[in-house]
Amino acid sequence: MLSSAVAINQFQLAGFQKIAADVPDEVLYKPAAGHQHLPVWVMGHLALTGEMGQQALGGTVAHPDWMPLFAPGSSGEVSTDTGLTKQTMIDAVTGAYAQLQKMALEDATPERLAQPHGIGLFDGSPIQNVGDVITLLLTNHFGFHLAQLSSCRREAGFAPLF
Repeated sequence: MLSSAVAINQFQLAGFQKIAADVPDEVLYKPAAGHQHLPVWVMGHLALTGEMGQQALGGTVAHPDWMPLFAPGSSGEVSTDTGLTKQTMIDAVTGAYAQLQKMALEDATPERLAQPHGIGLFDGSPIQNVGDVITLLLTNHFGFHLAQLSSCRREAGFAPLF
């Protein structure tokens, strides 16, 4: 049922690997010129929302301590004191979405996908159930933040990848 969304996310995750690899360590905690997000925040937000998607399918959030830093609606401010490295963030995003893809293909029963999502942010929107949320996380949401991370990479002087 979610195989198309998983395929799109697999494609985007491959792009994430290339983009994130080029983001210089020295800009990890520097706001981007356009969207003003720190690359560390973009990656942390993707990792955490991927884990939240797992939770919606019956899994758990692996980094609950990241909620204040990276949850939807967070300030976007992340101190270098957190000690989060680029590789830690790359691994967290890759792991979160590899597991979410697996759960979407193996654990997402029609009954679970049809359940209301319970997320106030989507009240009154076309996003009605868990299936809609998982599809959004695997496609649009990931792609939106991947574009932000790509702008950080380009701002650091790298040529387009595609």
